[in-house]
Amino acid sequence: MIKNIFLLPLLLVIFSACNNVKTIQQTLYAGNYDKAINLSLDKIKKKKGKKSADPYIKLLKEAYDKALEKDEALINKLNHSENPDKWRQLYSLYLNMENRQERIKPVLPLSLIGTPTLIKFDFNDYTAQIQNARQHLADYLYNKAITLSKSSNKSEIRQAYDLLDELDRLNPGYKDVNHLMELVHQRGMTYTLVNIENQTDKIIPEKLQDELLNFSSYGANNFWVTYHKNKQQGQTYDYQVNLKFTQIKLSPDQEREKEIIEEKEIQDGYTYQKDAEGRIVKDSLGQPIKVPHMVKLRTKVYLYQQYKTAYVQALVEIKDRHNGQLVDQFRLKSDYVFDYHYATYSGDKRAIRQEYLDFLQKKRVPFPSSEQMIYDAAKDIKTQFKDILNKTNFL
Repeated sequence: MIKNIFLLPLLLVIFSACNNVKTIQQTLYAGNYDKAINLSLDKIKKKKGKKSADPYIKLLKEAYDKALEKDEALINKLNHSENPDKWRQLYSLYLNMENRQERIKPVLPLSLIGTPTLIKFDFNDYTAQIQNARQHLADYLYNKAITLSKSSNKSEIRQAYDLLDELDRLNPGYKDVNHLMELVHQRGMTYTLVNIENQTDKIIPEKLQDELLNFSSYGANNFWVTYHKNKQQGQTYDYQVNLKFTQIKLSPDQEREKEIIEEKEIQDGYTYQKDAEGRIVKDSLGQPIKVPHMVKLRTKVYLYQQYKTAYVQALVEIKDRHNGQLVDQFRLKSDYVFDYHYATYSGDKRAIRQEYLDFLQKKRVPFPSSEQMIYDAAKDIKTQFKDILNKTNFL
């Protein structure tokens, strides 16, 4: 029995080690070489100098060789390609190959336990290749961006901006990229006129209108879209967005009263137990025996409810100002409920349940104005309107 107690943990360790090796082998044979390298490195860092590190060293060597062979074959293929887009892939490949070497270097030198021969990794200096690929990629991005920027299609103009942005991050200060980005951004911009229409018999709060037309407060994704609430002289607009309030309903102020009877039996002091002759009964220690004195309380609770509702319905229309056609439309709706409770009572407060005691702390309040109700009900309208502006592809 004692032998078995010590044997079990040992078997678990062996099983776990085998399982880890098998996992990395499966990753390797699936062609995920860099993942197999990372997994092997994690194990080697923990086990370096121990016999248990040997399987991971072998896996690291095999995964590295296969990854290098695969990348060199792809580089050779790309070098024979006429597609100028190849430079993005070549640049990425060389960076990854250099990074792979740098991840392995900290665990070197490596050798198997009992074998003096060091495990050799075929490392290379990729500095020249990286610089060459980066230069060619920069030229490719620049030339392609110039071509796209001359298009009359806003989608292609915006692609040009993305290429210039990539180029600026790849090679800051390259030629006149920053100036070009400003010009391309202006050419790719869409100008949209936003208008609010009230088709109801209610007054829309001025505060609500201001917030709906304050596009900066929306956090709207407006890098490519400029919104105007008023026409700017000399400005050509691509789209018009009409937010039409089509229905606003307000209920009258309602106040309801409900009377609730609360009853509860509680202990109110105590009396002494007496025998048949009216004498106080004592316990074995000679102390008078106390008997709880119970009383039944009855209280009236007057529960009041103040209630008022508002309902707002709107329609969003998006029109192309170049041809006057309707691009899309969305129906919006939202409501708000003012539901306030308070209470008073007559009788003994000790009989009242906790849920009603909370209401006793409150007093009657003024009903919100119609303007406030409409404003509160339209908060969701504002959120929905913001989502529409963010999701619409203004091209």
